[in-house]
Amino acid sequence: MSKEEAVEESRREVPSTVFIASIFGFAKAAFLGFMGVIGLISWNDVTDPWGIGALALAALFAIASWALLRGSKVARIVLAALAVAGGGTALLYVFIGPTSAIGPSLVTAALDALVIWLLYSPRASKEYFGPPAASTP
Repeated sequence: MSKEEAVEESRREVPSTVFIASIFGFAKAAFLGFMGVIGLISWNDVTDPWGIGALALAALFAIASWALLRGSKVARIVLAALAVAGGGTALLYVFIGPTSAIGPSLVTAALDALVIWLLYSPRASKEYFGPPAASTP
């Protein structure tokens, strides 16, 4: 691969579907980071400290979303796995949580399903993460 091909490879544009999925990831990272800070501040006032776990998930979402914009296939898998876990947990919470949590849980599950669809269904996403196109001489 010549230097020009390498530069051209790094300049490829991020498809809108991948960009939107990464925005969802950054938003979730910001929310979890905020909740993690609240959890750390209220550490002594709660019976089940959860701030560190929220901060760890926030970091994972932020790193995976950033790597997704760089074309990382691993980041695509990580974000999809986080979406599957989050959507499954949200659907489970529909049944075991309070009645007031049904609506928000369904919305969360739908947004997680949207992220999975954005990463794996549209043609632009498949091409972006697919094998590099063979160059013609």
